[in-house]
Amino acid sequence: MAEPTLVQQAIDSVQGLVDMVPENHRDEMKLLVKDLEEAKSTLFVRTAEAKPMLERCVRAAEALKEAAGAPDWSDTAEVAYGDLERAVSKLRNTILVRTQRAT
Repeated sequence: MAEPTLVQQAIDSVQGLVDMVPENHRDEMKLLVKDLEEAKSTLFVRTAEAKPMLERCVRAAEALKEAAGAPDWSDTAEVAYGDLERAVSKLRNTILVRTQRAT
């Protein structure tokens, strides 16, 4: 089996975290997964420019997984959640800008 792409790694990591986050973040986590799923079909994610953004999403998801593994949702987990949210938002916004320029 081929190694998963960076965007698929990000999706898998974020999906695995949905049940780990507090209730007040679960809906947003599902939207982050949806954003990543939608990004998968864009040409942008296949460009060299997208690679650092996708790597940032994967790193942020891994950091959240580590921070959320503690017994209680800590300030560190909250910061890690914010980092993930910003990473996915940056990717989503860049795709939107690229799509607008192309039309």
